[in-house]
Amino acid sequence: MKKIFTLILSLATVSTVLAGGPMTNSNQSAAFLRSIARGTTLDTDAVYNNPAGTAFMADGWHLGINNQMAKQTRTINSTFAPFAMGAGNNGQASKEFKGEVFSPLIPSVHLTWKKNRWAVMLGMGVNGGGGSLEFDNGLGSFERQFSVLPMGVSNLGQAFGLSANQYAMDMYLKGSSQTLAFNAGVAFRITDWLSAAAMVRYSTTSNAYEGYMKNIQINPTCAALGLNGAMMSAPQFFQAVGAQLGAVNPELAAAAGQYAALTSDHILDVEQTGTSISPVLALYFQKGKWAASAKYEFKMATELEIKSAEVSAKDPVINGIFADGSKVKAETPALLAIAASRECGPVKITAEWHYYFDKDAENSFSSCIEGNTQEYLVGAEWQISKKWLVSCGVQRTQLDMNENAYSDMNFSTSSWSTGIGAAYQVCDLVRINVGVMPTFYEEVTSVGQDSNGINFTDLYDRTSTAWGIGLDFKF
Repeated sequence: MKKIFTLILSLATVSTVLAGGPMTNSNQSAAFLRSIARGTTLDTDAVYNNPAGTAFMADGWHLGINNQMAKQTRTINSTFAPFAMGAGNNGQASKEFKGEVFSPLIPSVHLTWKKNRWAVMLGMGVNGGGGSLEFDNGLGSFERQFSVLPMGVSNLGQAFGLSANQYAMDMYLKGSSQTLAFNAGVAFRITDWLSAAAMVRYSTTSNAYEGYMKNIQINPTCAALGLNGAMMSAPQFFQAVGAQLGAVNPELAAAAGQYAALTSDHILDVEQTGTSISPVLALYFQKGKWAASAKYEFKMATELEIKSAEVSAKDPVINGIFADGSKVKAETPALLAIAASRECGPVKITAEWHYYFDKDAENSFSSCIEGNTQEYLVGAEWQISKKWLVSCGVQRTQLDMNENAYSDMNFSTSSWSTGIGAAYQVCDLVRINVGVMPTFYEEVTSVGQDSNGINFTDLYDRTSTAWGIGLDFKF
């Protein structure tokens, strides 16, 4: 029983597989993709990146409309000796599990009204998630639990000649997640060189998870029970064994009945929703060719309520973990961002630092986190003519996590991101931004043992590329 329950309990972490993990989604505009370090910008995306800086904009209305597209993959190469008994694994102890996502619509909108020393701003963006991740063949942590069934059957029936050496099952998992954040705030220019801003951020999260574990089979051999080694339904096998052993060994028969229920088909169809309200405070300094900013985003203390479809709510195994109406923590950590820039003729160079207070946030990564995440960003913008601006940037994201505590449903790795793109001034009132940002993740190896003491090794890898286009309006 314990081995199978390990699988069911592992499903709990699927709830935040696409919630962003320890990293906040900071790419809130096409301009970010092309230059990355945006902490001192006075463009329309200052609403997110430099809210206090809006008080230094030109008087009038400033509107930015952006959309991004992103393609991501998550690949887990898992090695576990019992995988060799899988009917479709060709005798191999290693197996690849891959999830893919393409998100064609990741919008953001930024609006500022500036008058004299005051600015009022509104913003909307995807703070986390923004797509659907699909694993057509399930995940290794799922299969590991069932791959030991032949060994368990052989141990169970050794005394009366019962054995098995093969298993099969169908698995599928799809998770979609999106956290929309709406910001509203004001900025005030205290002096000719200093301004401050305060914002309120309202976020709404909507997650959906679909999947199944079904058609679980084994190939038992036992002359006394008329079993010849052909593949058969695992729940039917355990039901038959339970009936045969009912009078001889009631305890073993009861255990077989429980295994029959656990190896039956299970359908996952669950939604999670929740909201949070949190403040944002910021400062901006500008004097001569120098500028600097500081921003503190308070923790988003989101709590998600689970809503199960009838097929999952009536399944005692699924509902035992995803209890309909229950709640789970999905907090986004607080963020401190500090930036400084200098103009060198037509070139502006910006350096930035992000510090995420991961250890103070309760979410699915809490058991892995050993220290807080830090990011280092550098970007450059070159105004090569009145119409054209080109830019590039780089970002280093450094995690501090216990990699051996990862699961294939819940992992994140340190990475490098590079951005490049351009802006074109169509006229005095309209500018177009385009950018692309590939991210290069470090491969991570996690080792562990299952509940039977069998070693496994998981090699985690990710890829990600984002493209974006945006329009800036001034009127």
